[in-house]
Amino acid sequence: MPLLSARRRALRRSISLVALGCALTLSFSATAQETVAGAAEQTAPAAVGTGDASVLLDPIVVTGSRAPQRLSETARTVYVVEGREIEARVRSGQTLQQALGQDVPSYDAASSGARTSYGQNLRGRPALVLIDGVSLNSARGLYRQFDSIDPFNIARVEILSGATSLYGGNATGGIINIITKKGRDAKPGLGGEAMVGAESGFRGSRDGDGKLAGALTYNDDLWDARLSIAGNKTRAFYDGSGTILVPDITQTSLAFNERVDLFGTAGLQIDESRRAEISAQHYRSEQDSDYGLFFGTNFAALRNPRLFETRQGYQSDVQPATRRTGVNGSYTDSDFLGQELLVQAFWRTESIDFHPFPVTVPLFYFNATEQDTNFYGFKAAMVSKPLEGLRITYGIDGDRDEFSSSQAVFDSRIAARSGALDMRRVGELGLYPAIDVSTIAGFAEASYEATDALTLTGGVRYQYVDTKVGDFVAAAAQVNNFFGRGTSADTIPSGSVSYDDLLFNAGATYRFDDRSQVYANFSQGFELPDPSRYYGLGTYSLVGNRQVLRSSVNVADSALQSIKTNAYEVGYRYADGILSAEAAAYYSLSDRTIQLNRQTLNISLLDQDRRAYGVEGRLGLQLGHGFDAGVLGNLVQTEVDQNGDWRRASVGDASTSKLGGHIGWTDDITSVRLEGQHVFSLSDTAGFEIKGYTLFDLMGSHRFETADTTLNFGIQNLFDKDYTTIWGQRAVALYGSLADKSVFDYKGRGRTFAISLSKEF
Repeated sequence: MPLLSARRRALRRSISLVALGCALTLSFSATAQETVAGAAEQTAPAAVGTGDASVLLDPIVVTGSRAPQRLSETARTVYVVEGREIEARVRSGQTLQQALGQDVPSYDAASSGARTSYGQNLRGRPALVLIDGVSLNSARGLYRQFDSIDPFNIARVEILSGATSLYGGNATGGIINIITKKGRDAKPGLGGEAMVGAESGFRGSRDGDGKLAGALTYNDDLWDARLSIAGNKTRAFYDGSGTILVPDITQTSLAFNERVDLFGTAGLQIDESRRAEISAQHYRSEQDSDYGLFFGTNFAALRNPRLFETRQGYQSDVQPATRRTGVNGSYTDSDFLGQELLVQAFWRTESIDFHPFPVTVPLFYFNATEQDTNFYGFKAAMVSKPLEGLRITYGIDGDRDEFSSSQAVFDSRIAARSGALDMRRVGELGLYPAIDVSTIAGFAEASYEATDALTLTGGVRYQYVDTKVGDFVAAAAQVNNFFGRGTSADTIPSGSVSYDDLLFNAGATYRFDDRSQVYANFSQGFELPDPSRYYGLGTYSLVGNRQVLRSSVNVADSALQSIKTNAYEVGYRYADGILSAEAAAYYSLSDRTIQLNRQTLNISLLDQDRRAYGVEGRLGLQLGHGFDAGVLGNLVQTEVDQNGDWRRASVGDASTSKLGGHIGWTDDITSVRLEGQHVFSLSDTAGFEIKGYTLFDLMGSHRFETADTTLNFGIQNLFDKDYTTIWGQRAVALYGSLADKSVFDYKGRGRTFAISLSKEF
């Protein structure tokens, strides 16, 4: 003990000096917040087994208020999906996207096998996705935020529905905060866990997936650490009729994919009030398929779509991939100048590649997008309690997002002879201008317990965003020069534009008793549309051998405008250990609408209001003798104001309504659960439609207590339904002008069996 005390005193002196110097420049995240929340959760009431994310009677959450707070005091709709629920679903065959779509009413149903989360909204609008409080969104809207972590490393996920002023940009639909496992959550001393699993639909020798994961942990009063490696390998996916799925050449799929996630955390408990923590991750997810979409010899399928088919023998110099590396450091002090200090700094770099895709403008050729992002920043917050019942959280955030891109160009003659099955890179050109987005924001929120039953909240955030756009030759002009239609080209001028906004929130929670609360909330969100798909467009004419710029979309002449969203909600929560229920009605209104050009896939911004409104809720019931049942649903409508007439928004990005339910049985060691989900049909004024469907899944587990081992099993798409996914039907509305709709018929995976074995030691 004297030796331990001496070590602590030395560490305190050195780390305190560093922490004081960093406090003005670092920031807080859910990682830091969870440090305080973790201890509080140990004394929180036990879980109510609704089957829907194991809703706690009054859990500690951090996402709604940016500091640990009880759910009953939060004037927002917040869902907590515990790690054990995620593990049960993933080990029975679901992805993280599917698990959240099944458990969270306001989060749209996921598409089986899809890598992208495009159009999978919260309350009809895009969500800000975080890992331990660090944003996975970027200036370029890539919608691969869930292709970022293996579920083996997730402790829980907190979902905040609706716009939020405290997080600001890109959170107009809400926040999905993925909180990772830490060494301090493990048993004392040295320990670990391991998992092995397999999945198959038994459609043939190529229908078989495998997954493997392991972690080592250490936990004592001073130090704690966790180091893990997890991954999986998928092979062919088949639909309900037993046919191999059409490859997704737009946003790519998870068939024939390998994923590796190396994740490590280390924490130092300096004393009872202070803690430092650091985490690092390297993630790689890459497709390597020998099946491709056959376009017919000399691309004959473009004239006769019946020739399109999935064939073996595909090879390409560019394969779809997601690669991420990041570091996240945090420091907390629960008694810093009489207040609580939460600080953090982070850095992330990522490289994302796409599938070769046919481009028709300015001429026909195949390209593959390659995009790189560097993202780094800080967050800092202080939590003060100057008066009894009053809590004030205030702080500052700052980050920088640096984006660059290119396009690989493939040999058109080889591609034509092979029907697009042999894709050999012959060049690399620019695709979008370089974009640097810098953000700085200050915020403050107060929570006041006006009475024993009534809690009032209110806050403000000032956000300043500076966007720099680099010099750029329009992609079409570069392509013309590459194929011999010129030798040089004028550049579209660079420039910068700044935005600033004040965002407000206000809410109230009234507790009838320990079992039920009602709440109301108003909050504002801020969104900057994807600048890379807005800038860098130009009209050229060929003068001699030079592409001369005639007109362009540039910062000086047509600066991109921001979008502000006002969101309103009223809700109710109830839990008594047998019955749990929550419901909310919501309405959000933004002052502008993003419009997609279906020929160029670039965007424009229209001065048209856009609204999303609906009702969400879920109900769980303990039936006795180990049985439980539940239902959940979200009825949502998204509309655009066109000259005073509200019309349905495009199915390309509008949310679909859903209704789901389950019945389950469990005892101390065995559980079985049957659940179903219905996705409602959706249509728009342009004549596009998403046809609804209903799917059922079966999952279960058995724990061998003496061996600390758990067997998980599951059957996804229990009745082997043959259907086209939501993403496959959206893709027709987004890309349908470029090729026949059969190209985008991305069907869901048929009946699939899964089994896994996990052990703690």
